[in-house]
Amino acid sequence: MEGLSHFDEILREADGIILSRGNLGIYLPPEKVFLFRKSALYKCNMAGKPTVLTLVVDSMTDNLRPTRAEATDVANAVLDGSDAILLGAETLRGLYPIETISTFGRICSEAEKVFNQDLYW
Repeated sequence: MEGLSHFDEILREADGIILSRGNLGIYLPPEKVFLFRKSALYKCNMAGKPTVLTLVVDSMTDNLRPTRAEATDVANAVLDGSDAILLGAETLRGLYPIETISTFGRICSEAEKVFNQDLYW
């Protein structure tokens, strides 16, 4: 929680920021996680600091398709200006690692087509 409270100071000193949705969910109520993430990504982009999101598509550990909510989360991460998204269990021990990366790439590609760079550059 201390890191969340001091995000602006951390951002000033850091070379980049990694945001873990899972960890954010420990310290923030569910209805606040998206708001903190969007705010943090905006601040990072304005400061010119790269961001990595540990956004998960957990359902793809056992399934060929992400849930609609997961697909939307991936697209929103791109639209919010994230520089990178880190996959974990989906590709490490999932049943469909290649399909996961392919699906993930297609979602990111579609989101990048409508990304408004004027918001950040």
